[in-house]
Amino acid sequence: MKQILYIHWWTLAKDIDELINTMNNWDINPFEEKKRWRMTLEKRLPGYQVIKPEMPNKELASYRLWKYWFEKHLPFLTWEEVDLIGHSLWAMFLLKYVGENTLPFKIHQLHIVSPVLDEKGLNDGDNYLWDFAYDPEVLRTLPEKADKIWVWHSKDDKVVPFNHSERIVEYIPGVTFMVFEDRGHFNQAEFPELIKTIQEN
Repeated sequence: MKQILYIHWWTLAKDIDELINTMNNWDINPFEEKKRWRMTLEKRLPGYQVIKPEMPNKELASYRLWKYWFEKHLPFLTWEEVDLIGHSLWAMFLLKYVGENTLPFKIHQLHIVSPVLDEKGLNDGDNYLWDFAYDPEVLRTLPEKADKIWVWHSKDDKVVPFNHSERIVEYIPGVTFMVFEDRGHFNQAEFPELIKTIQEN
């Protein structure tokens, strides 16, 4: 069985007070119908079982907590053909986790979208990485753990600077770097290039 495991956004903050300060800058529209490509993965990839677990404590995320919850989902993977997709700080989680740990299976495709490497250039309120920080040297082990690896980033990303991906790919032998000019942080309704890549590989 072909499977995809994908987890979406979260917020990092030192404490409740910082989280409140961050939330003050959030634009809220309760009538807006948000359309994001992650929501249509099942429809666009009918031959795949898509697993999108809700991670605990998303607004005050902890790598240690997420690692525990992520590992609780591993027994549900068939280990036959498993693709992992990470976006933004979740991509950082995947890079750290896969780099530092031995998985019970080899990843078929690893897709890293707009990944964070470190705190450099991040917006105020987003630059506290706490226990998600990692030594980028661990990224050199990724080709041993994944058959194929892609890093996706757009040069006009206002959330995670493009140079984070430029630096990340230097550590990953054989990685495919997908560069865009006008996709921002990939908060879009569709991501046809990613869908096509998954289907063709």
